[in-house]
Amino acid sequence: LARGPILNTKEKKKYLYQEIYQTLQNDIESGKLNPGDKLDNENELKDRFNISRDTLRKALAKLEAEGYIKRKKSLGTIVQKKKHDYSLAHLESFTEQMKARGITPSSEMISCTISEAIDSPYQKVLNLKDDEKIYRIERIRKGDGNPISLEISYIPYKICPEIYKYLDETSSLYQIYEGIYHLKIGVGRITLEAEKPGKIVQKALDISKSGTVLHMHCLAHLENGTPLYYVDGYYKGDSYYFSAFLIR
Repeated sequence: LARGPILNTKEKKKYLYQEIYQTLQNDIESGKLNPGDKLDNENELKDRFNISRDTLRKALAKLEAEGYIKRKKSLGTIVQKKKHDYSLAHLESFTEQMKARGITPSSEMISCTISEAIDSPYQKVLNLKDDEKIYRIERIRKGDGNPISLEISYIPYKICPEIYKYLDETSSLYQIYEGIYHLKIGVGRITLEAEKPGKIVQKALDISKSGTVLHMHCLAHLENGTPLYYVDGYYKGDSYYFSAFLIR
């Protein structure tokens, strides 16, 4: 490996950790470093980049926060499987997220059932009368064939009648909402909880009971304020992180 300083101007020295971060991130993204690979120890990395320990640790902390590496006292610094970024800046379908990252999305249909709203725990949030119908659609969402999340969607029948006709392993509910039913989606509210997976989630996502999932609740409305859907989503903790762009 080449040695020596990456930056040698006082003007850029302040941002040196970002360049170290970018270099290591590129090594991981390009496949030069693969999941399970061990990074050089801190002394070797300090010598490689000719930087201080504080600068190096700041860069490593950023990589770890974004899921690229995991630092363990007994093992050193290990490259992790790349996590997918679920942006909370705007409503975006799973299919759109995957395609934007160059990943092939697909779904495994578990069930699609219809019942009276009075039998659903989400009757109230979807503003449905007792005798109105509601869909419950359960799917395993996959990226490049690998299970990433278990999603259970609740959709009022009156808004999307006979939606089951359009569901297959490649269908996107957002495409169905907008392309088939010509709906205008407005706003959504998302809440997140980290939790241990139950048996159903363990089996669906092929994870152990000691694993962690990010449990997402999302209620979305049409532009006119009508509730459109409620989703319970369980995302593999080792495959996803959630991010938000915030302005003060």
